[in-house]
Amino acid sequence: MRIRDYYSQIETIIKDSLIITHFSIDFDEIDVNVGYIKGKLELIDGSFLYFIEYVEIRDVPERIKYKYQWQKENGDLIARWDNVPHHKEIDTFPYHMHDADGVHPSEDVDLEAIIDRIMDEIIV
Repeated sequence: MRIRDYYSQIETIIKDSLIITHFSIDFDEIDVNVGYIKGKLELIDGSFLYFIEYVEIRDVPERIKYKYQWQKENGDLIARWDNVPHHKEIDTFPYHMHDADGVHPSEDVDLEAIIDRIMDEIIV
């Protein structure tokens, strides 16, 4: 797999999602195995999911850095998942989630998992 293949998978996940109404994605191919992907997804409830992934392809894709920020139409944070290593007190360090109540442990997540989680929240 090359970084362009990984980017194609991200595009497919977005295009196949039932909760995304509009999207924009920027893709910076640093070399055939390294890339930066940034996107803005508008969701069916009017909220937005912003994301960044810095990815290196070795045997499998490895997201060196990621952030998925879900926010209301007015910009208020609903939740943000990231792997920035600044909350060493969290059991799942460096993986964590932010919301209105603070910082919480989180598993290592990817865009597909976040879209699925949001779908569970907004489709009742």
